[in-house]
Amino acid sequence: MAQVTGRVFITVAGKRLASKEGAKLMYGGVSRETVVADTGVVGFSEKTEAPGVECVIPHTSDVKLADYRAMTAATISFDTDTGASFVLNGAWCGNALELEKGEVKLVFGALDCKEV
Repeated sequence: MAQVTGRVFITVAGKRLASKEGAKLMYGGVSRETVVADTGVVGFSEKTEAPGVECVIPHTSDVKLADYRAMTAATISFDTDTGASFVLNGAWCGNALELEKGEVKLVFGALDCKEV
């Protein structure tokens, strides 16, 4: 029986994050939405979706929020425990960072995502 991804390992600008369970990779590309008229389905429309990563990290004394906030062209590696790896290039921190209950949510956008 094949293993299903359970754990992921995220590296941002050469530094491994201590990300909590639930990290998410958005592969990006084209998404399609069904177009429906009164007569039934008439086709679909397309739009481009940006690649990115979302994760939550614990806030410790070595986490510098300003370092993440300043990121505008980083490389992110998203590696899974099943051996699949993804590299996001030209990544930036996209959210206004909030420290709440000892955790920080990081949302990164990127120019592209490649499975390596």
